[in-house]
Amino acid sequence: MDVETTINSLVQRLGHISIESKTEILNELKTAIATLPSNDLKRIVTSISITSIFNCLNTQDKSQQQICGEILDKMLTNLTVPAVLENFHSQLLTWLHLPDETLKALCLHQLSRLSKEQPSEFSHYKELVEAIVDEVGADSLNIGPAATSILIQIGQDSNGLLLLYSETILNKFAFVMRKNDVTRFRIYQIVIDLSKAYPSALEASVATGLIQQIVNEVQSEDILVQLNAIEMVSDLALSPHGLIFLDQQGVLSRLEEMMVGLNNNPMMGLLLPGFIKFFGSIAKNEPKEVLSKFDSFVRMVLSSIDGNDPTLKAVSLDTVGFIALKPEGKLALEKIGNPMTECISSIGSLLKTGTSDLKVRALHALANLVYLKVEDQTVELLSLTEKWFKSCTSDSFKTVWSLSQQPFLDHRLPALRLLQNLAMLPWGQSLMNNAAGFKEYALDRATENSKEGKEEKFYLIDILAHSPTTVENFGRPYQLKLIEYYKQGPFFVFAQSEVAMEGE
Repeated sequence: MDVETTINSLVQRLGHISIESKTEILNELKTAIATLPSNDLKRIVTSISITSIFNCLNTQDKSQQQICGEILDKMLTNLTVPAVLENFHSQLLTWLHLPDETLKALCLHQLSRLSKEQPSEFSHYKELVEAIVDEVGADSLNIGPAATSILIQIGQDSNGLLLLYSETILNKFAFVMRKNDVTRFRIYQIVIDLSKAYPSALEASVATGLIQQIVNEVQSEDILVQLNAIEMVSDLALSPHGLIFLDQQGVLSRLEEMMVGLNNNPMMGLLLPGFIKFFGSIAKNEPKEVLSKFDSFVRMVLSSIDGNDPTLKAVSLDTVGFIALKPEGKLALEKIGNPMTECISSIGSLLKTGTSDLKVRALHALANLVYLKVEDQTVELLSLTEKWFKSCTSDSFKTVWSLSQQPFLDHRLPALRLLQNLAMLPWGQSLMNNAAGFKEYALDRATENSKEGKEEKFYLIDILAHSPTTVENFGRPYQLKLIEYYKQGPFFVFAQSEVAMEGE
């Protein structure tokens, strides 16, 4: 008897045997399905009575339910989304209502697959969507977050979005949100994820009052609620329409006022990094606007790099790096004047005397400060980046190069990435050419032993070998050596010649 015949026979027997005997048949069916290639299972699954397998869930036998759930998950995966929802939506509802958390998780796994492949189909099955909303409030981390993700997927479709913002579902949302902070923020996550993706979803979220509710949470007396709310609003602000809305509603100005007012707040050390991340994430995309409108934020970030709080130092370094990555961010930072000059000096001090973590973050920040693609290398920006780098320390290049030769990989790799950014710049190449021993170091493969180190060193060679200004700064003979290194690849090893000596 072939596997296909065996599967059909086992499924048919399920409808004619006692509950006690079904576990044995289900185990045989599970084994048979596991041996069948997926293409064959996809072909025969439409001829199998899946309803009789669903009926096996109607038992108190946990073992039988578990095996049944695993078989259903495997079989349903081979059916199209419309076929599953149209034929088995009521069975899925029953499955989802079972008290066993492991079984719920299996059902949600299947619903997740359906929502990702064809979210539009769910708009026809309101009762099923309501049941998924109920599961958002589950305590289990295998259930609540999974249900949340499914609803976000359903909202990607316009009809699904209308269903989620219907009166019935909104009432469900409100009920679930009353359970605790965790479930309330799961609903907020649905609202924010949809609102930042679609202007229409933002309009709907505003109309329901949910967006205002999230904004109000920023002023909560519970610090964890505040931090989570700030992060949520930050996510919304990353979308152009979300940022415009928050700005028009005066939310950004209120948040800056709250940030400034933290000076007298005993929780300042916990809250301030969240506010800095908020404005920093916006400034990454809109540096010119943020730096011109929110002066208090900018000055706080720059001064924190020279402050005493290591957490604020770390967040501020990251933020300056985010802002400086784009040319317009560099120009906006330069307009700040003396505070930016002091910031550069503080970064240089951290490169020399900072803790390991702050040293790494300083390297990343400086790498972004000097980064310029060839097409962005105007006279003004080249001059600015050169000024920043050279004023970092008394001998900035020597400092960075020494970090790239340290035995610690966590220092060496970011230092190599900074050297890569310098290698893209004519003035950076000039520093390399004038540094005694650097040209020999660059071509010496023995400086790196790890896979990551060899790859980063190779990328440095790649940049130098193909830069349009390499010949001008290093000369043609050296460029040819760089090209030879590049052609040999990152893991090339020179062959060792063995000479037999007389007497050995």
